[in-house]
Amino acid sequence: MKTSQLLLLFAGFFFLMISCEKTSKTKTSSKSEIEKLLEKGEAAYADPVLSEKYLDSAYLQISDNKNDSLTRYLYRRATVDYYNINLYDKSLKASKRVYKLASKERDSLSMAKGLQFSGVSFYGKENNDSAFYYYRQAEKLYSRLKDTDSKTLGEVVLYKAYIYYNIGEYVLCETEAVRALRLLLNENRPTDIYNCYNLIASGLDGQNNNTEAIHYFQLALDKLNDYKQEGYTDSQIVLYKASCYNNMGGVYVKMGQHKRALAIYEQALAFKEVKTVPYLYAKLLNNLAYAKFKSGDNSNLPDLFYQSLKIRDSLGNKPGIIASNVALGEYYLSTKDTIKSIRYLKTAYSQAKVIKSHFDILNSLKILSEIDKKNNSFFKDRYIKVNDSLQEIAKSTRNKFARIEYETDKLQGEKEALVKKNSFIIGISLIVLLFIAAIFVIYYLNSRNKELLLVQEQQKANEEIYQLMFEQQGKIEEAKTEEKSRIAMELHDGILNNIYAVRLNLEFINKKVEEEYVLKRKEYIKELQNIEAEIRGVSHDLSRNALFNKEQSFENMLEFMITSQKNSFDTEFNADIDSSIDWENMSNICKVNIYRIIQEALQNINKYSNAKEAEVEVTLRKEKLLITITDDGVGFDPEKAKGGIGLKNLKKRTDSLNGKLKISSELGKGTVVEVLMPL
Repeated sequence: MKTSQLLLLFAGFFFLMISCEKTSKTKTSSKSEIEKLLEKGEAAYADPVLSEKYLDSAYLQISDNKNDSLTRYLYRRATVDYYNINLYDKSLKASKRVYKLASKERDSLSMAKGLQFSGVSFYGKENNDSAFYYYRQAEKLYSRLKDTDSKTLGEVVLYKAYIYYNIGEYVLCETEAVRALRLLLNENRPTDIYNCYNLIASGLDGQNNNTEAIHYFQLALDKLNDYKQEGYTDSQIVLYKASCYNNMGGVYVKMGQHKRALAIYEQALAFKEVKTVPYLYAKLLNNLAYAKFKSGDNSNLPDLFYQSLKIRDSLGNKPGIIASNVALGEYYLSTKDTIKSIRYLKTAYSQAKVIKSHFDILNSLKILSEIDKKNNSFFKDRYIKVNDSLQEIAKSTRNKFARIEYETDKLQGEKEALVKKNSFIIGISLIVLLFIAAIFVIYYLNSRNKELLLVQEQQKANEEIYQLMFEQQGKIEEAKTEEKSRIAMELHDGILNNIYAVRLNLEFINKKVEEEYVLKRKEYIKELQNIEAEIRGVSHDLSRNALFNKEQSFENMLEFMITSQKNSFDTEFNADIDSSIDWENMSNICKVNIYRIIQEALQNINKYSNAKEAEVEVTLRKEKLLITITDDGVGFDPEKAKGGIGLKNLKKRTDSLNGKLKISSELGKGTVVEVLMPL
């Protein structure tokens, strides 16, 4: 991120100032000691160890106080202080404490702030997924609050835009930054407007819209002239200028205007204050070296690259380290030192995967596929897959008209300022808006009612189908029993008695050898042949019945149902069913319930999970059957969702099998459903 860490630090201070103003009226003398400790911690920022000591002491004392507005304010203040000395885990702990206490008192504003601070802390930990989740939750809560000012909401939207930039979603970054600008223009604070212009320009840069990017960077530079209104010193303004120059230089390099890039980098490095910010100084050094390399001027190279990389290593700046490695890879490629080039590019690729930097992943893969002859096909395939995947995601979310919408809204706002003079027109407009809103609400409620009725009817139809299946299975079992009884009676009362009689007669005849009994013996043998034919007839009858009742194996039915699942997320479904399970001796009612349990769990994955992979395992554990359904999707809170119809059905069917249901899930960490039942 080009300026996000510096901007977020100042944003944290401003947010704290607002919080102080709103809560200072509730101060009590009993908590003045805690505030003194916090002030000492803030004064000792230059010495992080000492600052942490004061903050830890203050945090412990806050924990002893009752849950009131001042206590929650002190926790928020500690959150920002921990963040500003890079103690992100402690900052996160404090922000979650704010949210928990605010939830108990139903303090929605403090809840939203706790969520926002959690997002900032996760951003500091470079956990973009969790940061985005908390920002989004904060945005939703702020949007529902009547007393939320547009600045607060605009800041959260801007934070989301930073994350979109970090993951390479430049169109979404631009869209959200423009939305933040519309919100923040209401108060017209120079720092907020500068941040928005700078990020919009960066988003345009990512889309290779170079001319527009330069335009917005210039707007950001112009806005810096107003920074003194907010109390900024000349030194602080210089740092912002240097950062903006750095960004503009990168655009000029992409445009092939290397001399302009070199001039603007040298202008930024000429500010003596730049060396006091190692993060920015290292970036400018690397970019200056890259511009020199691209212009064909190799003086002081690769020393400038190594100097930048050394600083970035000491700071643990992962995006910067990746950028330095890519630059060194390109430089050594130009000098025909392919071995060094591949080494640096592979390092960049592996680290880019860790922080999910899509731009750096694609850039390093592209160069590696061209120069690494040994692994050419591997890198080329990976580049194609990653590039196709990113394009597919961006295709559905890209909004090419965000900037146009902003410009249109700006003009519309100027027109509305003139129209407001006519109170009658304003009144009519409000009535029309209320009427449209009422129609929308009525339509929405009707749609929801219809949806609920359809769900109820579907549930009722499913239950009727299940009942019919159970009744039909009972009739089949009863018919089988009757047929077996009939065959047994036929064998016992008819065939068996005849065989017994023939056997007695033959034994009697064997005692005599007279010729007159020879004919009799032949008759009895003939009788035995008839009996044999009768047994054969019964046997054929049984065979025909067995063939008629033969069905597809339950194991195959399960496996087909699982692996044939399809959804809009393109989830890959796998089945692992223990072949030693004796399905034939299991009742059909039991098998139907097992089938429906797995089907319901897979349906939930298809609807909500956004998973890449899902697996169903059916195994034997001692004398019990274990069903495990796992996915790597977005997860959910089981406590909040336990009232849903699907989960209730899972619980009901598990209970009918005398089994136990266990659902494990966390947001962003997938879901595991386990059913353990006796055989």
